[in-house]
This record gives sequence, structure tokens and C-alpha cells, in this order.
Amino acid sequence: MIRVAISGAGAIASRAHIPALKAVADAQVVAIQSRTKAKAAGVADALWPNWESRPQIYDDFDLMLARERPDAVLVLTPNRFHREYTLRAFAAGAHVLVEKPMAARAAEARAMVDAASRAERILMVAMQRRYGPLEAIIKRAIDSGAIGRPYFFRGRLSHGGPENWAPGQDWFMDAGQAGGGATLDLGVHVADLARWYMGDVATVSGQVATIGKRIEVDDTGAMILGFRSGAVGVIEASWSARPPLSALEIYASEGRVMMGYPRLDIAIVRSDGSPVPGYSREQIMARFDARDLLAPFRALAQNFIAAIKGGAAPMPSGIDGLGAIEVIDACYRSSQRGARIELPLAD
Repeated sequence: MIRVAISGAGAIASRAHIPALKAVADAQVVAIQSRTKAKAAGVADALWPNWESRPQIYDDFDLMLARERPDAVLVLTPNRFHREYTLRAFAAGAHVLVEKPMAARAAEARAMVDAASRAERILMVAMQRRYGPLEAIIKRAIDSGAIGRPYFFRGRLSHGGPENWAPGQDWFMDAGQAGGGATLDLGVHVADLARWYMGDVATVSGQVATIGKRIEVDDTGAMILGFRSGAVGVIEASWSARPPLSALEIYASEGRVMMGYPRLDIAIVRSDGSPVPGYSREQIMARFDARDLLAPFRALAQNFIAAIKGGAAPMPSGIDGLGAIEVIDACYRSSQRGARIELPLAD
């Protein structure tokens, strides 16, 4: 049994990560820590109503590590704690699954990857969209050669802002705690998918802005990617878009992918518009339950536990997370400098 401690008791912890972990047979949540015990206790009361195997409650991260000696830690805090708590967990001998973005800047993410290597611990990043059923099918279609060589990617992730999904968690709009806005919060998911599908990114040209909200951080961002393969990509992220839209387009030498127009719809077709054999909409939709919104989080949790036990490679790994953060960091630098940024970043 893998004993897991949780740091952070916000919406993503209570609605997604903890319920997902509870569904993994080889995992046991032994502790929940938040800046206030009342918040952590509220999550425990809601998710363990009969008090059976109820986790211990803490308001001190280091005390939780010392007393519980967990095998693994989920760092689900505001962004500014991600690096610090990850390094402390490694020092205590624990493996880490950290919420995205793993850090606000590439240098911080690189320090986390290096620390995992020195500690010989697993570092995973909670970019669970890789486990989305449609996203996984797109990956399979690309890797199988079903649509040929991909040469253009467009990804958009947008909604009305975190105040709608996580009311009361104002830290998202606080530059000191978040380190960035929509481009960091949402764009990092799309950057990870872009790299997963298309390979390494060589250059980034970006623009961020605060247009629809009166907040300290950006609510809108866009970037153009140059991949090392020669392919081109576009990423768009927004907290000022209603209704929300999550969509992907991939154009390849022998076909095209369109996903998300509308939500949970997909088309994988040949150049002439006919469905790729084995990838018709009906065949794809028969493979999963679109109503199961926690499925990607369960798959992420299962992979994390399996990786700790030596039965799987961690995905997305800390190196994957670093790659995505480099893209986002480069976008902010490009917007500030008015110049195209080359990867990898030097600092």
C-alpha cells in the first residue's frame, strides 16, 4: 500500500485528485494539510463521512512529513509553493505528484527535475489531459501513422476564469502567488499536448494581455510555436471567454484531426474528408463514457502509484512538465521583449 499525503485542500484537491486516489486500490490517503486545519478537515469530513480510515489533519507541511513519513506527496497548493514543497518532500524521501503548472518559470521547474534525480524519486506533473479519452485517441492516431506526418497544430483552452470554477480561491489572480495568469494556468495544458503530439519546440513568439478582467495577471495569451520537426503551432488561452471552448486541430500529410467543436466531439479524417478506418466518430465514442469527467484524474493517479511501484513509466514526467513550462516562460519573455525566443532557455 502506497501511503499518500496531500498538501492543499482547494477545489482541485477535493473535486478531482482525492476522489481519484480513493479509487486506486494500492493507494491510501493518510494526511491532508492546508494552511488552516479547518479547511483540510472540511475536505476530510466531506470525503470520509463515516470516519473510517479518515486521514490525519495538519496545517504544517513539515510536521506532516515528519510524523506521517508518507511514500508519496501530492502538492496541490497555490503555485508559489510548488517548488518549495516538492523539494521538501524529496528531502523527506517521498515521491511527488505536483499540480500544474509545476512552477511559474523554467528555472524553478529545472530545479525540481534535478532534485528528483538526485533523490532518486519520481516526479510527475498533473497535466491529466494526456489521459483524456479523445486526447489519447489522437495520440494513437498520430503514432500509428494513420494521418501521416503532422505539420500544423492549433490548441485552445478557454473559460470564464477560475472564479467560476473555484470560487473564493483569489490566489489565481494574485501575481505573487500564481506567477502568471491564463497563459500559465491554461496554456501549460495545451503546451504539454503540443509537445506530446508534435515533438520538441524550437522557438516561441507570444503575446499576453489583460483585457476582460481587472486583475494583476494576464487573462489572455496567444503564441506561435516553431517545432524542431519544422512543424508550426498556435496556442490560445483565455480566462475571459464564455461560453468556454477546449479545442484541438492537427493537420497532417494524409489527414486532419478536429476535436472540441463542440465539446467532446471529434473527427479524424483523410485528406479527402472520409473517416480514417478505425477512427470514425462512432467507433471513438463507443470506447469511453463522456460523462465520466474524473476518468483522466483516476488514470493519472493510477499511473503515479504504478510508477512508484516500478510497474509503469511516469507520465507526464517532471521532464515533460519542464518542457511545457519552458514554452510558457518563453511566451511571457517574448511578449515582454517583442522578440522570438529560442528553446531551450539559457536561464
